[in-house]
Amino acid sequence: MLTDELQKKLARQIDSKLLEKDRERKSEKDGFNKNKTLDEVFDKSTTMIVSGLKNSKIISYVNGAVGSGKESKTYWAVGPSGNDLALKIYLVATSNFKKRYPYLLGDPRFTKVRKGTRHLVELWAQKEFANLSQCYESGIPCAKPITIVRNVLVMDFVGKNGVPEPLLVETEVNYEDYENAITIIDDLYNKAKLVHADFSEYNIFKTEKGLVVFDFGSSVDTRHPNAAEFLERDIKNITKFFVKRGLTVTNPSDVIKRIMK
Repeated sequence: MLTDELQKKLARQIDSKLLEKDRERKSEKDGFNKNKTLDEVFDKSTTMIVSGLKNSKIISYVNGAVGSGKESKTYWAVGPSGNDLALKIYLVATSNFKKRYPYLLGDPRFTKVRKGTRHLVELWAQKEFANLSQCYESGIPCAKPITIVRNVLVMDFVGKNGVPEPLLVETEVNYEDYENAITIIDDLYNKAKLVHADFSEYNIFKTEKGLVVFDFGSSVDTRHPNAAEFLERDIKNITKFFVKRGLTVTNPSDVIKRIMK
């Protein structure tokens, strides 16, 4: 059995500079507390999972946090061959997942949704891995999924040397970016058979090779009863962003009709 002292020791080894490089812009507003975050992320179960990933040589070590959200923390890890990896750890302690039932119920791929926070968190992690795999196999620009172990998702790191690529909202944009974004939504729907359901300038990296979408936890199968509603919301949200940036773009209703054709 893992003792509290060993748990703390492993947590320190996993991330001696916990969240010093955190890029979450809201951390100051939220009254960010490093010790609280450590407790939320590295509970005994999660610590053992990360240790298991190291023992299995999927990762060699974890450098530090690069992203923080209400439901997960993302860390920059390094693989045995020196390749950069992203370690997304879903917070078991959070209660926000209870609001995610609408994105699970009705999705034909996930018919058994049991009660209990830990089960819901792990199901959400499995859902994101399944969505990410579906997108990657369909040629959608996204991070390559590596593995999922309960509430810990491992995937390729989108960036260099622990520095993530800039978010779309952090960059200058042009009409090509708009077309690229709409193409991603179209391909998600018609190739991967998914609706992102949280598509925005905050969930898109802008790289030298083009846009790369991430955060697929909310994504639903196109057979989901609310798929059309989520698709419309995605298109309207991203259109609003580009219009605010001064671009003249296609009417969202026309885009929706074209995609759903």
